[in-house]
Amino acid sequence: MDDSRFEEFFDLTYERAQRVARRVGLDAFEAEDAAMEALTRAYMRWRRICDLPWKEAWVLRVTANLAVDSLRRSSRRAPVGDLSTQFEDDTVERIALSGALQALPRRQCEVAVLCYLADLPERDVASALSMRLGTVKSHAHRARQTLKTLLTAPDERGDGRG
Repeated sequence: MDDSRFEEFFDLTYERAQRVARRVGLDAFEAEDAAMEALTRAYMRWRRICDLPWKEAWVLRVTANLAVDSLRRSSRRAPVGDLSTQFEDDTVERIALSGALQALPRRQCEVAVLCYLADLPERDVASALSMRLGTVKSHAHRARQTLKTLLTAPDERGDGRG
């Protein structure tokens, strides 16, 4: 096994994987664990994935899955009440986003995380998730619509619901 190629890949991918896990809603320590677990899985499969053009997308997908699974296991939900006095705005947004991501079907969540949080091109997302490009676009659109609804305050929607 070519460990030097993996070490280079690790150095290029680790921080991005951590950012994906943080954006999903994990704290810094949990994000490190998710990124490390995803890269450990990549190392165990390195012979099979080392030449794939979307190996980084694969790691980011695994990281996102681990992060979402961790949130689901902990049943973490956004606390009720006025959070602006308790937390900084970015923390409030992260909690709201993690709750909204948990409400999405799994495939939509994966697409949303890879497209919007990891900033991967749709073609890379399609390759990483073994989907057609049109399916990725459809899932991304549905996820975006659902997230918009879930993350917009009722009085800002202007749709009569609230």
